[in-house]
Amino acid sequence: MDFVSRLKKIQIQGATNITVESLKHLSGFSRKYGFGKKFDTECKKLLEARPTAVDLFNAIEKVKKSRSQEGINKVIKELEASKTAAAGNASRIFKRSVVLTHCHSSFVVAALVKNKSKIKEVIVTETRPRDQGLITAKELLKNKVKVSYIIDSAISDFIGNADMVVVGADALRNEGLINKVGTHPLAVVAKENRKPFYVITSSFTVDKRPKIVMEQRPASELHANLKGARIFNPAFDLTPWKYITAVITEKGVKKMIR
Repeated sequence: MDFVSRLKKIQIQGATNITVESLKHLSGFSRKYGFGKKFDTECKKLLEARPTAVDLFNAIEKVKKSRSQEGINKVIKELEASKTAAAGNASRIFKRSVVLTHCHSSFVVAALVKNKSKIKEVIVTETRPRDQGLITAKELLKNKVKVSYIIDSAISDFIGNADMVVVGADALRNEGLINKVGTHPLAVVAKENRKPFYVITSSFTVDKRPKIVMEQRPASELHANLKGARIFNPAFDLTPWKYITAVITEKGVKKMIR
């Protein structure tokens, strides 16, 4: 299976992981074909494979300015450094906290692991239909962080046990946060229960594109065999800024990023 197909089938998950692995792929591709038209075509294929998350778009835009191996390596280092810095900046929001999180974000995991002495427990949603929360749960358990694992529809039952909600980001736009579908209802539940809602990400997710394509996943991912039914499987949703307490990046903690 080629790299683009692996992206489409979500064999690589998490916006930053997708970006780093894509840049490594482009590094190998450019060594063979250079930085000309074939390189541009390959970049277009990568962006079309996962069109919603803006990290990869912003990273590729930077790489195209230099069109060099050094430029690719520099962007990878910037992404890795931003994760470490964001995890450090997140320390101020935790205080022996019970955290509820959704889906899988390498930035969220890095922040929770780095600050695990301040984390009492992490409640992780299954994140259907691909069970992406399972990755988060396994990584936290591997790092000796206490985990409770719940189905997505149980968020209102467990929000009372949490001190806060923390999620990652696929894009930060004027309209709000673009993240894994289910984030918006989680933010509404958090607001109704007066629980702060934080986003941990990098400045690479600031999205200045005029339009965004909200990815629709194949119906085959759902556990349904309904002949004649219209089946929808959106990958992302939009959470308005009014539900978001703060965004934490390598640049610090801010109310929002525009």
